[in-house]
Amino acid sequence: RLSTRARAAIFLRANGICHLCGGKITPGEAWDVSHEIPLALGGADDEHNMRPAHRKCHRAWTAENDQPAIAKAKRREAKHIGARVPKGIIKSRGFAKAEPQRRATRPLRKWFGFSRPTTTDAMEG
Repeated sequence: RLSTRARAAIFLRANGICHLCGGKITPGEAWDVSHEIPLALGGADDEHNMRPAHRKCHRAWTAENDQPAIAKAKRREAKHIGARVPKGIIKSRGFAKAEPQRRATRPLRKWFGFSRPTTTDAMEG
């Protein structure tokens, strides 16, 4: 938390101009001290990295630009150190398809060759 003296110094150094929209911050208007380079992205936590910004501008900028950039930097770092968990199973070709098994779907009939012996053939020959 910044002291009143530090906030006033930051405000006067920027001549009371919002560093995000370039508009004048009027007396009584809500304003925040914004880090030009966010702390999560490696910005310094000193007065050289702090600028005044309208509260509405600051909130919109943080939601639209800073948070996605910070999330991306965290994802990149997690991937770099190998801490990221894969999203799903690894897809592969799988195993080769096996030959279909030869099974009878109905009872087999015995095969007796080209002709079936009859009692008359056995007597004649």
